[in-house]
Amino acid sequence: MAIRDPQHEHQEQYGGVGYLMFGLAIAAIPFFGALAMVTRLIGPAAIPIWFAAMGGVGYVFTGPIGKAIGRRIAGSEESQPSEIPPEVYAELDDLRARVGELEERVDFSERLLTQGKNEMKVNNAN
Repeated sequence: MAIRDPQHEHQEQYGGVGYLMFGLAIAAIPFFGALAMVTRLIGPAAIPIWFAAMGGVGYVFTGPIGKAIGRRIAGSEESQPSEIPPEVYAELDDLRARVGELEERVDFSERLLTQGKNEMKVNNAN
């Protein structure tokens, strides 16, 4: 009988979300460290810098990057490729047929050009 490991099951269920959160926490350390250094250097005048920095962080996390991180944390499967509609396959087949016809026309034109050059060489030799 297999022994259940709830911690391992949790890791399998959420994938690399732990690594993602750990990376975000590690990235926040230098960010807040830099803000603390600025605050120590200029004092209360750093308050607008803090507001701007937090506004920037809020903007990033409400934008596409934040939504992607949210989907990753939620475990959404939207990243899976969707089914390709049959119309796309039909158009692809049509394009392949047209490219095949164009290849035949180019081959025919090349044969005519080489044939014409050979005839000119024969006529010039006489």
